[in-house]
Amino acid sequence: MRWCACVLLLIVGTSLRADDGNRFAYLDAFCDPYYVHREFAKLTTPQWVGDDRVEAVVVLAIDDMRDPARYETYLRPILDRLKQIDGRAPVSIMTCSVDPQDELLAKWLKEGLSIECHTVDHPCPLLQGGDFDKAKSTYERCVDLMCQIPGNTPVAFRMPCCDSRNTPSPRFWTEIFNRKTAAGNFLSLDSSVFCVLTPKDASLPRELVFDANGAERFRKYIPFPSFVNTIEDYPYPYLIGDHCWEFPCIVPSDWEAQNLHQPNNPKTVEDLKTALDAVVVKQGVFNLVFHPHGWIRNDQVVELIDHAEKKHAGTVKFLTFREALQRIESHFLGEPLRNSLGESNKPRLLDVNGDGIIDVISRFQGSRQLRLWLPTEKRWQTCDLPNSLVSPSHPLDVCFGILEGKHVIMLRLNGNCEGWRFEDGAWVSDSRLVQEGGNSDLLRQLPAQPSYVCRLHDIDRNGSCELIYTNPASKESHIYAWDADQRHWRKLPFGLPHETALVDAHGQDAGMRFLDIDKDGDDDILYSNETHNSLHRFHSLETGWSNVVFSAARQVDARIPMIVRQGSNNGAWFHSEHLWVQNEDTSRLPDGVDRRSFQELLETSSEPPSSD
Repeated sequence: MRWCACVLLLIVGTSLRADDGNRFAYLDAFCDPYYVHREFAKLTTPQWVGDDRVEAVVVLAIDDMRDPARYETYLRPILDRLKQIDGRAPVSIMTCSVDPQDELLAKWLKEGLSIECHTVDHPCPLLQGGDFDKAKSTYERCVDLMCQIPGNTPVAFRMPCCDSRNTPSPRFWTEIFNRKTAAGNFLSLDSSVFCVLTPKDASLPRELVFDANGAERFRKYIPFPSFVNTIEDYPYPYLIGDHCWEFPCIVPSDWEAQNLHQPNNPKTVEDLKTALDAVVVKQGVFNLVFHPHGWIRNDQVVELIDHAEKKHAGTVKFLTFREALQRIESHFLGEPLRNSLGESNKPRLLDVNGDGIIDVISRFQGSRQLRLWLPTEKRWQTCDLPNSLVSPSHPLDVCFGILEGKHVIMLRLNGNCEGWRFEDGAWVSDSRLVQEGGNSDLLRQLPAQPSYVCRLHDIDRNGSCELIYTNPASKESHIYAWDADQRHWRKLPFGLPHETALVDAHGQDAGMRFLDIDKDGDDDILYSNETHNSLHRFHSLETGWSNVVFSAARQVDARIPMIVRQGSNNGAWFHSEHLWVQNEDTSRLPDGVDRRSFQELLETSSEPPSSD
């Protein structure tokens, strides 16, 4: 992403915790499928479903279809039970390969089903064998095939084996999902990440998260210790990058359940009912992964539907993925996530006022607006943006941050620098937000070339962001800290570590990640691409990242797996204090991933390995 245009915007909200300085860092991430967590701001169902009575949404999504006749036999009791509710049969079928002219498909679409995508060949994992083009092809052929079904518009994807192996990868989302097929088709929604409900969620009654024996009710379904395709206590839609709505799946899937205690076990149904009850409490989405493979009977799925209708009548809505996308784009965004060309309309989801609920900046009803959700009133409050932020000549490509634990900032650098505060429902100009030393215009002094990049990041995690300004072409960088007493920026005596950059010369991901690897409360820098790899520990705001754990040209010494290669995402993410890499070259490794614990990274020495 090029940051050739940035505006400085300060939004004053309710007081935040001192450690929340990076609560908007996810907006600068190139691709992180797992950034949400139990304290992350929620996008609740009342915000997007368009029905004041509905508290939770259920999507029943069955996988692996190749033989429609078999699926008709299995699904018919489920479809008939759903039709008793409101005349519809909202089930999504994640499909591999079918004849687009099969009469059953037309019948199902008329009944309210949606036919979605699951790859043509069902490779497990998708990325394997050193063959990226093969993975891309089986995905794209599936999308194009589903688009050939008369009357069908596929919108959703599910990764094969995502409930049993670490098959999802950031490389998939950035290099495959975000692109169009050769025929011009694309999707906007994924449901491949699994949400585990845990006792750490204080909002849930204890009987929902503990079983009769006092053990965690849902964690037992995780198939193996290093299964990390998970988020915790966040059953809500969220964005992965700019192009994908993620609707997380609920734990357990029917495969995870049969893997634990054999197929068709009544304990599975009881735990699914309990998970649904918990999702209703949290006003979230319950996305069920199931199959017609003998792991859960169709009458057991009907039993789950009966439970929803009996216990939560009128407050639970069954939808397909297509219907869910239509509602979230209509009632929440006010526009499609991706336009007709497949490009992102770049909405920004963020909790502006610190109330724990997602707000949104998007082009609602034709004009870009900030919309704040009022949960007690179940309605949106609209706040106009300054004209400079909505002008067509100033696209809203922005970075966000926090100052003094209370403020949210956006930056724009194009020779027209402005500062704004949001107070009492109005935008207030504040020129101090673009000044250094109280009298000079910081942002005008620095070159306003398109190659320059700005980012706000709380390096020392004290609750206030620092301003990072860098030129990736020359690797020149400047870092500024906010002076809370004098109310202006002051330049720090260090920049980013040598041979590192936020982005490459083309504005693409250069492989830099801010992480507290040594767990001392400051953000270290891990950097790895096809030319250089390094780890720098942060020392202080006087000396910066002066503790060099390791730094070398990759051709000399390649200790750290590539995060990116030639501007392309290499499939790296961070979970449970590990670096994980999943791509077409890792499928033969244990669990299909290259993994490095943070402790292993810290023990990486600058001394070359012994030849012994």
